[in-house]
Amino acid sequence: MKKAWYFLLLVVIGFITLGMGSLGGQDSVETPEPNRVYTVKLIDQSDVSMELEKLTCNSQTYITGEMGRARLSIDFLKISAIFFYLEDDKVRAEVTLNDGQKATIYMEKNVPWFGKASFADVRIETKDIKAIETFVLKK
Repeated sequence: MKKAWYFLLLVVIGFITLGMGSLGGQDSVETPEPNRVYTVKLIDQSDVSMELEKLTCNSQTYITGEMGRARLSIDFLKISAIFFYLEDDKVRAEVTLNDGQKATIYMEKNVPWFGKASFADVRIETKDIKAIETFVLKK
């Protein structure tokens, strides 16, 4: 009987100590280190704009989406602006290329974007972005 109490005590202590991990706090945002550094002006759906550097989409320096039945990637090097429109379960991204051409792709709503503002690291999902303008590659 004594062994059963010790076992029960160990199980209770185990549950208590394992459950004290984050205590319900928010995770911090860490901007991934991209292979190329871009600065942009990002405008969210609330019309709040901020200057960001080290912009990445899902930790990459390109965007991916669907055009018709094709899946494609567009490198940030080719982009001058992107405007986002929420449509049902996808986001329509109107991409303006450096040569003036336009391409429309459909992206997943929950794709994370990361950047670094002068005052904070930023994480925002595609569905919450209104526009990204002025892609500038820092050398």
